[in-house]
Amino acid sequence: MVEFASQTMKDLKGYLPEEKVNLLLEATTNLRDRLILQIMYRCGRRVSEVLALTVDDIIWEENKIIFTILKRKKPIKELKPVDSGTMRLLRAYVDGEVTLKGVRKGIKEGKLFPVTRQYVFKLIRKLGKQVGIERVGLKKLHPHHLRHSFAVHQVRTNVKTAEDLRKLQMYMSHANIATTSHYLQFSPDELRELVSTWDKKEKLKGKGHER
Repeated sequence: MVEFASQTMKDLKGYLPEEKVNLLLEATTNLRDRLILQIMYRCGRRVSEVLALTVDDIIWEENKIIFTILKRKKPIKELKPVDSGTMRLLRAYVDGEVTLKGVRKGIKEGKLFPVTRQYVFKLIRKLGKQVGIERVGLKKLHPHHLRHSFAVHQVRTNVKTAEDLRKLQMYMSHANIATTSHYLQFSPDELRELVSTWDKKEKLKGKGHER
C-alpha cells in the first residue's frame, strides 16, 4: 500500500506558475511550436509522447488524442481528452495556411510535429531566455517542467479527493500513484489529511484480506 503523505519532491520550486507558462506559449512564433508546448502543458505529456503523434492520432469528433506511452519499455496507446482551444489550434495547424499561390499547405498524414527532442529543448530554452525564465527551481528550464507544472496546477485547483488523485494518475499515465502523490505537497492541507485518512483505511482493508 502506498503511503501518499510520505512522498516528497526534491525540488519544491521545480514548476512554473500559470502566468509564466502563458508567457512561454505566447512567445512562440508559429503554430507548430505553440502546439508542441501547449499539448505538453495542457495534457501533462512528456516530450517523447508529443513528438510521437501522427495526424491519425487526433480523434476530431471526440476532442481526444491517442498518445503512445512507454510502459515497461512497451508502447501502449492511451486515449486522452483535450481542451477545445487546443483542438482548434490543431485544426488550423493540420489544415494549414493558404500560400501566395492560393495553395493550402497543411499536414495530411505522418508525423504531426516532425522535429527532434533536441529541437524542443533548444526551443524552450530560447523562449525562456526571451521572457526571462532561464531557471526553474534548482534546474535550467527544460520541457519536463511543463508536465510538472500541469500536475501542480491540477492538484491545486481540481484535486479535491483521493479519487481525484487517482484520476490525475490515470490522465498523466503514472504507473504508480506514489509518483502522482509527490504533487500533494502543493495541495491544501485538508486534501493531504483526507488522503492520509483514506490510505489508513485501505491499509486496514488489506490486513483484513490477509487474514
